[in-house]
Amino acid sequence: MKRYLISLLLWLPALLPAAQHPPVVHHEMAIRLIPQQGRITVRDTLTLPRPESRLDFLLHDGLRPSLPEPQGRLKRLEPVNASVPAHHWRLQLEKPTRRIELAWSGVIVHPPEVERLHATPGTISEKGAQLSGATLWYPEIPGHLVRFRLALTLPGGWHGISQGKGTDDLRTWEETQPQAAIHLVAGPYHLYRRKDGEREIQAWLLEPDEALAGRYLEATGRYLALYEKLIGPYPYAKFALVENFWPSGYGMPSFTLLGGRLLRLPFILYSSYPHEILHNWWGNSVYVDWASGNWSEGLTAYLADHLLQERQGKGAQYRRDLLLKYAHWVKAGNDIPLVRFRARHGEASQAAGYGRMAMVMHMLRRKLGDRLFFAGLRRFYRDNRFAIAAFDDLRTAFEKVSGLSLAPFFRQWTTRTGAPRLRLSRVRVRRSGQGWEISGLLEQTQPQPPFRLEVPLSLQLEGASRPRVFKITLASRQQAFRFRVENRPARLRVDPDFDLFRQLDEAEIPPSLGGLFSADSLLLVLPDKAPEKQLAAYRALARAWQARYRQLKVVTDGQLKALPQKGAVWILGLENRFAGQVIKALPQNQARLDDEALVVKDNRHPLNGGSLALAAGRRPLLGLLVLGDPEQAASLARRLPHYGKYGYLLFDDQGKNRLKGQWSTGGGALEARFPP
Repeated sequence: MKRYLISLLLWLPALLPAAQHPPVVHHEMAIRLIPQQGRITVRDTLTLPRPESRLDFLLHDGLRPSLPEPQGRLKRLEPVNASVPAHHWRLQLEKPTRRIELAWSGVIVHPPEVERLHATPGTISEKGAQLSGATLWYPEIPGHLVRFRLALTLPGGWHGISQGKGTDDLRTWEETQPQAAIHLVAGPYHLYRRKDGEREIQAWLLEPDEALAGRYLEATGRYLALYEKLIGPYPYAKFALVENFWPSGYGMPSFTLLGGRLLRLPFILYSSYPHEILHNWWGNSVYVDWASGNWSEGLTAYLADHLLQERQGKGAQYRRDLLLKYAHWVKAGNDIPLVRFRARHGEASQAAGYGRMAMVMHMLRRKLGDRLFFAGLRRFYRDNRFAIAAFDDLRTAFEKVSGLSLAPFFRQWTTRTGAPRLRLSRVRVRRSGQGWEISGLLEQTQPQPPFRLEVPLSLQLEGASRPRVFKITLASRQQAFRFRVENRPARLRVDPDFDLFRQLDEAEIPPSLGGLFSADSLLLVLPDKAPEKQLAAYRALARAWQARYRQLKVVTDGQLKALPQKGAVWILGLENRFAGQVIKALPQNQARLDDEALVVKDNRHPLNGGSLALAAGRRPLLGLLVLGDPEQAASLARRLPHYGKYGYLLFDDQGKNRLKGQWSTGGGALEARFPP
């Protein structure tokens, strides 16, 4: 699996009004955890922003509040629709006051659910404790942010962490800046720490591992320095990597909670980890106005995942993969505009929310240039730190630094669904005096109304090392163009670096696993003549995929006379009657397959008892899966959907991926070549 991380959507901010600076309540808590009972006991002094005669709050149903001092009367009201069983409580006070004493205790046990990527809204166990805003483990007062000071009483050998700054013994944590929620994580941790200027960077591991901690401490300092330069000062007193006791990945203010297996994957340090660090600027200090759309995830993906790929010369490939995911998963019925995107809940929402927003930021960067784009981000951060911000605040920041009216740009890309589909036609080249003239027509062919676009056209000239790039403003269905150049044109390409958010042309979409899993019609063909143990493994894998992909139908090769001519088909096993059709459909001059090896671009990769998955063809789109070891069926059933962008994969006999890649494509209707 390329990426295990999931985003934690805090429940509380959904209740906050669209205000820049909501009122803040201060909590002074004394907390005791009893892990073997799943129990928490808390005494809290709340300081309200103004005197109140009534306090309404929300609390987990496993907890019972009480009044240590006779200040009024508590009443449980209606249940709350939240991430956990919870109720609305009301404290009717004897007289208006700002200072309230509350206590509560009870059990919070929500074991991680395997079918939900091991997610949990919060739990207390002998392995560790994780409590977040979604847990409702303290009185959540709708419409308020929080400040706090936590004093912890924990079992011997345990340490706890929260936002902000901790004392030297790590028994007390304090955050003076307004927060959306209070997070508390505790367990039998080994702590590694070092100073980084005025702040501290930390690694909390469940087992001693100085080398692993050192790698994360070094990377943390590097990423913090990068984002401070791009955006502005880091907003917290520390940043900590905290190992979780189940496979998860949460980004909390000033720390991230990663599963032990996850944080030991070598690529995480250079992909998901900087993403979680950057969330301390976007989402964990500039808060999202959920009612008007989630700008944070896509902006974070653009400045973390995309930026780091771009610095390695892979920016165009990353953007193509975003567009590929949109092409695979987003259909007319499940597309949403950015102003309605809240959080990822599947491949389609991720493509429409994360991917679209990342591409919008890229188009804005190209429109303004790097200097103004990053100045706008710094202004947005400076003006909205520890406040709630919406798309309008983001637009305002860029308008202030550029002097441009960006309302049409933001309105188009945040309120509309769909994407432009481009076509190049009527392209002509002719001699013109001492040079050459090239002309043609650029069209938008999507069913939705036209978008306003600045379309890059890349023209390669004979004898030139680099192409000439022209920009065409396309605001209607069609736009004619004409250029004069000194040398003879060799090739014309529309948006070759995938700088626009658009629908890919069919020729730009390679056969891939994502195309198979996202197809409206999906058939899986089992091999009748496979050995019994192998066939049982294939059947188990088919059942797992049927539970996830409702459109999947399962048959055996003996039940079919021929494969369908449309949709997508998974062929399981080399002994399958139809395996040869997949092999014949492999992209010409790119790959071939025999019983012993997959050959890609003349490089031979022996199977050696490993497992193989590949995609080929177009109508129908075909997939071939060969299990080297039947015991790997459950693992591959779970992992393969996360390799969606790849066209071929090879795993060794231990299940470790040792080869992955994408098939090459052409430009199709977005390319014109001119022969000599």
